[in-house]
Amino acid sequence: MAHYLAIDVGSTTVTALAIDVETRAVVGAASAANAAETTAAEDKRRGRSEWDLERMVGLAVDNAAGLVADTGVVPAAIGVTGQQQGLQLLDGEGRVVGPYISWQDQRANEALADGRSYLEAMAERGGAVPDEGGLPAFAGVGCPLVSGYTAPMLYWLQETGQLPAGVVATTAPEFAVARLTDTRPRTDPTDALGWGVYDVAGHDWSYDLIAALGLPRSLLAEFAPSCTVAGGVTTAMAERLGVRAGTPVAVASGDHQCSFAGSVGDYRHMAAVNVGTGGQTSVFVDALMPRGWLDLRPHIQSGYLLAGVGVVGGRTFRVLRDFFAQAIGEIAGVTCDPERVYEQLVTLAAAVPAGAEGVRVDPQFTGSRTDPQARAAFRELTPGTFSAGHMARALFEAMAEPLADAYRTAVALGAGARTQLVGSGNAIKLNPVLRESLEREFGLALALGAHDEEAAIGAALCAAVADGAYDSIAAASAAFAGD
Repeated sequence: MAHYLAIDVGSTTVTALAIDVETRAVVGAASAANAAETTAAEDKRRGRSEWDLERMVGLAVDNAAGLVADTGVVPAAIGVTGQQQGLQLLDGEGRVVGPYISWQDQRANEALADGRSYLEAMAERGGAVPDEGGLPAFAGVGCPLVSGYTAPMLYWLQETGQLPAGVVATTAPEFAVARLTDTRPRTDPTDALGWGVYDVAGHDWSYDLIAALGLPRSLLAEFAPSCTVAGGVTTAMAERLGVRAGTPVAVASGDHQCSFAGSVGDYRHMAAVNVGTGGQTSVFVDALMPRGWLDLRPHIQSGYLLAGVGVVGGRTFRVLRDFFAQAIGEIAGVTCDPERVYEQLVTLAAAVPAGAEGVRVDPQFTGSRTDPQARAAFRELTPGTFSAGHMARALFEAMAEPLADAYRTAVALGAGARTQLVGSGNAIKLNPVLRESLEREFGLALALGAHDEEAAIGAALCAAVADGAYDSIAAASAAFAGD
């Protein structure tokens, strides 16, 4: 069989997608809103982000079942991806303990009695030193210490006396695989990096660091190689999905790496920029190298992605869109379709010349990695430029700048210049002004990925590699996403 199914447990939506590797075609795709959030209103104001992971995975499975029924595909194997940071605790029987805490949660930035944040206390306890971006970083883990990673959430639970004994920790995609196969959650290096305590050079947990933080080793998931089979679909899940019982399910991989694999056909000559809920710029490198202020994330199977992972993304523009929709509603008494507002703002921005006639934006509505308390600002406005179009154009250009800065930093660190930029994510595909801004900032022609839902495509390719259809993920990317 040439069909492979993917399930993407995303932050905003859950997605299912089926590919045919013989025809290099997407057979079908389906998405549904991720309606599993349980955060109380007061907790939202405090920056909390809590979800019902059982419900989330149930929504993802039911959405995939609808796709299987509509397309009639009989998948040879199933791949899974999703938000690669976050935390769910499980008891010894695999039952969920407490809510799923998503990567958007900011509780690690809350203050202790002595005025330090939990994140600052954790950094001091583990011996973190500032990286080139000014963020605390533990030696050898490939990333700075930020609040959305799994280990800071575990540390917060421990320090507040809310970490139960005898539990294990997992993330959303790993949990989905465990539910599909009735196995214990296991992690591959792409997901493990998002915990913030993974030893990139040693390809294992950083046990000395974990001990220094006082976290029990029993919390940690077991490792499994990327693109290998985690188990077969159980009979009950097979009936729910509409697939054969025992269908192989690949070990989950992170959505960032899967998006790269699903959109970039030539790892060594292309850079990737993805703008979904968040935004990332990624450059593939074969071996360990200095990371500067970037992340050095294990890629699927081999190599690394030197990645700029920022706070600008689709949610940045969503703030502006929602402001105008709300203003229209409050002033004119008209309820606006948010997507219509989005489209109109893009149209108005396109009529404004590049440079937005001097209007400048600091786009950190929700803070930045280096300063969680940073706030957005619109500057250099005049009576003639205080318009929706100028504000939208200036915001798009401001979003492009840090994404391009990540590429320029990667080149300066020795990753090598690239000849083409590949764009993915709806925020790029639906926004010609953002595409234009990215091309100007990167100094590279931008090509859109051949297919939508690139992370799901990457997960399907992982399943195809696990099933033997391709020799490696790099070969799968070249065959499916290449020219």
